[in-house]
Amino acid sequence: MPPSAAVEVDILGMSKKLKAAVIGCGNIGASVKNYGRAVRPGSHASAYQANAKTKLAALVENDKDKWPGLKNDFPRVKIYEDADLMFKEIKPDIVSIATPTGSHYKFVLMAAKYKCPAILCEKPISYSVQEAKKMILACQKSNSQLFINHTRHFDPLLQKWSRKVRNGFLGQIYQGNAYYYNGLFNNGTHLIDLLRMFLGEIDWVAVQYNKKTSWQEKDLNVDGLIAFKNGALISFQSLSKNYGYFGFSLFGEKRMINVTNLAYEIEYRKKIRNENYKGFFELSSEISKEGAPRSFMKSAIGHVVSCLEGKTAPQSTGQNGLAVLEILMTLASSAQQHGKKLYLKKKNE
Repeated sequence: MPPSAAVEVDILGMSKKLKAAVIGCGNIGASVKNYGRAVRPGSHASAYQANAKTKLAALVENDKDKWPGLKNDFPRVKIYEDADLMFKEIKPDIVSIATPTGSHYKFVLMAAKYKCPAILCEKPISYSVQEAKKMILACQKSNSQLFINHTRHFDPLLQKWSRKVRNGFLGQIYQGNAYYYNGLFNNGTHLIDLLRMFLGEIDWVAVQYNKKTSWQEKDLNVDGLIAFKNGALISFQSLSKNYGYFGFSLFGEKRMINVTNLAYEIEYRKKIRNENYKGFFELSSEISKEGAPRSFMKSAIGHVVSCLEGKTAPQSTGQNGLAVLEILMTLASSAQQHGKKLYLKKKNE
């Protein structure tokens, strides 16, 4: 069972709330107004405020121009410019690291140094496999639980359906197509994580850069093929900036499934006999649906709390984040080599 946070107990014997802090107060870190009501809370800070078992105790933001807005949205929360000072004074049970990816390494190691019980780091874990491995090792040594915020990974509905698919709901899976936008290491990392949830480990990739759909040179989109060890071959495709279509379809011997509407909804159709052509089949016109827009951040924070309480086995851990990063690096390497087919390294290599 995972280690639990040292939660204080009040004089009535009731557990006090877990102290939470957020480092990096941009859109995903502390925004309130950029999310519609159906998907709130949409940021780490808002999700901590909404959870009955957590208390948002501190925000860390080095851009002081953001402080007035933060004070307005979180009037009772102390704001720090220095993360090191925050750890010394607040001693949080949970810390979210929502800074740019290049600084994840610095802040995860800092949180581990202070033996923070739970660290929720934004995706991707890093731009460096070696840094990611050091982050994982530091958290293991400090007995800190490291989570990577692939937000959909924590969602109960998507967890349920990934289990169903992996347990044979679709039968043998042949083909699929998957779509993302806004960069391979940005939204692409969410899609890779989801595909691994539903299909398992990847065998090989072969992709090329797509500069028509890319909007920043430092994180180009890629298009191509991803082959999974279960035999599924997935067309991996990018769309233009903020296109808003993110998800994938899988076609199996028994059924097809469509993870759609930014993965808020699941649709599936049975394969049935074609009434007009003997010996042929088709997909049923009847579409079964489940899901609706909801807060993925709510589930993420709820999962971290449950792990600290020792009730749940950790999901989307540092090791999972490392596996996704290694796939992203392989995809980028394939694109740099103009679509060369590259196999993922085995775990013992």
